[in-house]
Amino acid sequence: MKYFEIQDAPELKYAPRLEQWYGKFDVRDIGISTFPKLPKRQLFIIEPSEKTIYTDFILFPFLLLSFKVINVIKMYREICFYRDVILLDQISGKSELYHLPVFDETNKLFVREKRETRSGEEVYVDKHIFWVRDSLKRHTIISLDLAESLIRRGVTGLGIREVDLFMSE
Repeated sequence: MKYFEIQDAPELKYAPRLEQWYGKFDVRDIGISTFPKLPKRQLFIIEPSEKTIYTDFILFPFLLLSFKVINVIKMYREICFYRDVILLDQISGKSELYHLPVFDETNKLFVREKRETRSGEEVYVDKHIFWVRDSLKRHTIISLDLAESLIRRGVTGLGIREVDLFMSE
């Protein structure tokens, strides 16, 4: 199966930018075992801008997904816990509901770009979306099937690059 890492897309430069998000909750609590510590619903004020596009994906400061994306993930019967996040532009009064997802996560795999060469046996994972954690960051990985489903539905803010998954050495 082919896998892709979710990355920046050109339209994400116009995605909502959260103001004063630091300290609202601990981003280290975004995980399966610490998920209950996260507030069930959180309001964030966004920087006002006439150029803001409410994309279906927001990658910074943490992954936020639109209702449309969550529904596609549910179609694949993936276990996905999430908390509601409301983004509010105080100047225009416009608000949007997003979801802060929590996926299965592993540090037993590593991700590498297709063009790199490295020894190791490629791994098949029986999930359509999950996280791979390395020493630097958390990678959101999706299957080809899920990527195609999202693209067919015209989601915005989805940037992807093909990757190989290998067992950690």
